[in-house]
Amino acid sequence: MTTDAKYFLDKFLKNREIITEFYKRVPEDKLDYRMIDTTERKSDTPRESLAHLIDTTRDYINGIKNGEMKFNITYDDLSHPEKLTKKQLMDKLAQTEKELKSLLSDPKIFDKKLSVSWEKEPVSIMSILWDLGSHEILHQGWNLAIMDHLNIERFPQLKIMWG
Repeated sequence: MTTDAKYFLDKFLKNREIITEFYKRVPEDKLDYRMIDTTERKSDTPRESLAHLIDTTRDYINGIKNGEMKFNITYDDLSHPEKLTKKQLMDKLAQTEKELKSLLSDPKIFDKKLSVSWEKEPVSIMSILWDLGSHEILHQGWNLAIMDHLNIERFPQLKIMWG
């Protein structure tokens, strides 16, 4: 694995650890809790958010493999997240980490560039990976709000990372 890949993976996995720890602390009976549930707006539930994290990580992995970023791919095993238990979702999240590690262990992967809809020219794999890392951080912020609503204590990894 290249030095850049190791550096990215270290940062990503630290953030993913916080995400994982959060979901471990969400009670199973609160996976379908919505902070906002009005006719005009509905927030994601923790279950929907977790399925989205899995989906998005897969989108990035597939984009890197195929050379083109595509979002909103329907993955059959995630098409009905309400039917999946927390353990099943957590196992799928862990699988995305394994796939990402495997992908980044190929140093030739960084010779490629990716086509993305928001840029005219293809972009480097590393820049796309950092976008994925930013997505993880975005979800940590969302999870903080859910923690407050569900009265989940700030846990040590979160405090170490963000104070």
